[in-house]
Amino acid sequence: MDSRKLLVPRTLDEPPRIFFWEFDVALVFLVGIGFGILSSQVLLCALLGTIGASAFSKAKSGKHPGYLVHMLYWTLPINIGLKRTPPSFEREFVG
Repeated sequence: MDSRKLLVPRTLDEPPRIFFWEFDVALVFLVGIGFGILSSQVLLCALLGTIGASAFSKAKSGKHPGYLVHMLYWTLPINIGLKRTPPSFEREFVG
């Protein structure tokens, strides 16, 4: 991998980055840090956040950029306000 690609975005379609992580991967790490601050276990939660971020990064590699939104739609039992799509918890349709 070209190391310059990590530092300078080459197109306007590049995803936003925090340091060298994409935004959604960095969010996993920052949630770990946040829980660490709240529970006074910063090092342990930072380590768990790093492991979680790397696992999420490996899981989403080669997938659609909106993979996280798709995954949340199918796993969470909430309706996020989509008007033309049925709720994700309705798995069988009659008619």
